[in-house]
Amino acid sequence: MLHASFDDRFAAALLTEGLITEDQLVKARQLTNSMDGQRSLNEVLLEMHWISDARLDEFLKRQRSELRTGEILISRRLVTSQQVSTALDKQRKNGSKAKRIGEILVEMGVIEERHVLEALAEKFSLPLIDPDISQIDQELARRTSLKYLRHQIALPTHIENGRMHLIVADPTRTAFVEEISRLFKCKVKLGLATTQVILQTLDLMDGLLQGKDAGLADYQKVKYHTLETAQPQTGEDRVVQMVDTLIKSAIEEGASDVHLEPLASKLRIRFRIDGVLIHKMDFPREYTPRIVSRIKILAEADVAERRRHQDGRIFIKTETHEIDIRASFYATVFGENVVLRILNKASLISLQELGFAPNILRMYSEDVLDSPSGITLITGPTGSGKTTTLYSSIDHCNDPTVKIITCEDPVEYVIDGISQCSINEKIGLTFNETLRSIVRQDPDIIVIGEIRDKFSADVAVQSALTGHKVFATFHTEDSVGALVRMINMDIETSLIASTIGAVLAQRLVRKVCAHCQVEYSPEDRVLRRFDMTRDQVKQYTLWRGQGCSSCNFTGYRGRIGLYELLVPNVDVRDAILQKLTMQEIRQISLDSCNLCSMQEDGMVKALRGLTTLEEVLENAPRVFHRRSLESLMKIVG
Repeated sequence: MLHASFDDRFAAALLTEGLITEDQLVKARQLTNSMDGQRSLNEVLLEMHWISDARLDEFLKRQRSELRTGEILISRRLVTSQQVSTALDKQRKNGSKAKRIGEILVEMGVIEERHVLEALAEKFSLPLIDPDISQIDQELARRTSLKYLRHQIALPTHIENGRMHLIVADPTRTAFVEEISRLFKCKVKLGLATTQVILQTLDLMDGLLQGKDAGLADYQKVKYHTLETAQPQTGEDRVVQMVDTLIKSAIEEGASDVHLEPLASKLRIRFRIDGVLIHKMDFPREYTPRIVSRIKILAEADVAERRRHQDGRIFIKTETHEIDIRASFYATVFGENVVLRILNKASLISLQELGFAPNILRMYSEDVLDSPSGITLITGPTGSGKTTTLYSSIDHCNDPTVKIITCEDPVEYVIDGISQCSINEKIGLTFNETLRSIVRQDPDIIVIGEIRDKFSADVAVQSALTGHKVFATFHTEDSVGALVRMINMDIETSLIASTIGAVLAQRLVRKVCAHCQVEYSPEDRVLRRFDMTRDQVKQYTLWRGQGCSSCNFTGYRGRIGLYELLVPNVDVRDAILQKLTMQEIRQISLDSCNLCSMQEDGMVKALRGLTTLEEVLENAPRVFHRRSLESLMKIVG
C-alpha cells in the first residue's frame, strides 16, 4: 500500500496526542483495507466523524515538517492516494530526470499549481507572495541575469536588513538558494509564487530593463557589460574586479582565447596569443568557484549547475570596441574549466591586411571575388583563420546593388548591409531549414557558414547552377582535398567541375616580432626541408625574434596567413570529371595553374622577413614539388 508508512506515522501521532482511540484506529484501518487504499486514513476518520476538520488542520500544522508534499495534499483531500500513486509511478520511470511530485500532479490535471504551492507554504512555513513590479529592485535582476532567473524560476525583489527577499516556485532547490546567498553575501528569505506569476513578472522587468520591443533581433537586445578595473574594498567586488581585469588584459594583449583551468592547488590562467598558449598568472584555489560563478552570471549560464558542461555568451563594451565572448564551461575533477573565445568586432580586416602575396591577392580579388557566380570554398582546419577570410571576402563584395544573405552558426561579425541569419536549433531554426529558405530570398550572393554534409553541398551546387555566387567554408587539408571531399560526398563530378570557381586553403603562422628581431641563419636540416641551398638563402636577409616583453618572450607578435589559391582551369576540371586521384589533380594544378602551395607561400614570406622557416614547417602541409626559387617568386609577385 502506497501510503502505509505515512498512515502508520499519522496514526501513531494521532494516538499520542489522544485525538483518536485505538478502537477507532483499528476500524478505520479495516475500512481503508476494504477499499484497496482508495481512501487514506485521515479521509476515513473524517467521514466517520471521529475527528473534526478543525482539529485535523491544527494537527497537520504541528506535523507539517514531517510530511511530504504528496502527503499534505492527500491530508487536505486535494488529491487521492491513487492519484499520488500514479504520479509516483511516473516519477520512478523517469529516474534522475524525474520532475517533482507536485509538477507531475499538475501535468496530470488533477490539481492546480496554487494548491501545490499552498502545500509547500504549509510544509516550509513560507509566505505566499503576489509580487508588485513597482516594489522590485531591478538592479538585483541585472546583477544575476534574467535568463538565469527564468531558468531557476526565481525572482529577487529587494534586500532588507541584510536579507535578500527571493520569490521561488520550488523552495526545495537549496543549491540555488545557497548560490544566491553566496553571490550577494547575505542571507536569503524565501517567499512563494506560481511559475506563471514569476515568469510574467520577469517578462515585465525584461521590458523595463531593455527598453525595447520583445520582437527585436537577438543582437539588438544585447546587454553589454562595461569592464571595471578600479580596486574595490569588499570581497565579492574583488572577484568582479578580478574577472574584469582578466578580460581587459586578454583584449589588450590580443588573445583569442582565455583558459581558466582549476588544478589541485590553484586556478591557472593562460592566454592563447598568436595560436600559442601562454601562462599568465595563477589564482589561489579558493577563488575558483567565485570566479567561475561570476563568469557564469556574465554569460547567463546556470550558476548552480556544476556537474554538466555549459555554454554562454558575454558582450563587452570598451571605449573603442564591442567584444563578443563565447564562454564554454567544462566539468572536471577539480572544478569547472572555463574557456573564453574572444571575437573582437573591430578586428574585421580588409583583404589587403590578410597577408596575400601581390599576385595571389590580385587573382583572388579579380578572378574570384569579382566573378558573378560559382562556388568559392575557403578551407582549412579549426583555427586557421577561415572565418576572418570569409568575412573579409564578403565585406569586399558588399555593395548597395548586391543582395548578400548568410546562413551562419552562429553569426560572429555583424556587417552592415548584409542579411545574416544565426542558426538556433532550440526554436526550430535549423541549418537545413534555413538553407531551404535562403534561395527564395532572391539573393545575388549566398554565404553558407560551413558545408557539413551532402545536403548543404547540394544546396551550394544548385545555387551556383542557377547563377548565384556562393561562399562556404570546409574542413580539408588543402585546396585539392576540398575537390576530392566533394567527390566523396557523392556530388556528381560534372556538377563539381562546372560550379567550383575557386578553392582557397590557408593556415596561420606567427610573424617575427619587430621589437626584437635579429638576423639569423637557419640550420641545414631546415633548408633541406625546403629543398634550398645555403647559397640561395644568402641572397635574402632572414629574421627571427630574440624574445622581449612586447612578444611575451616568444620572438613572435601577430599572425599572417599562408594561402593556396586554386582557380580550376580546363585541365583541372577534366581531371575532376575523370575522378583522378588527389595526387594527380594536385600535380596538374601545380603544372597548369601555377598553384602556389601553402608551404611555398610560407617560404617566400620567411625569405622576405615576415616569419621564420621553422614556423612555416610547423604549420604548413608539406609538399613534394621541385620548383626554382626564381619561378616561385614570379608566381607570387
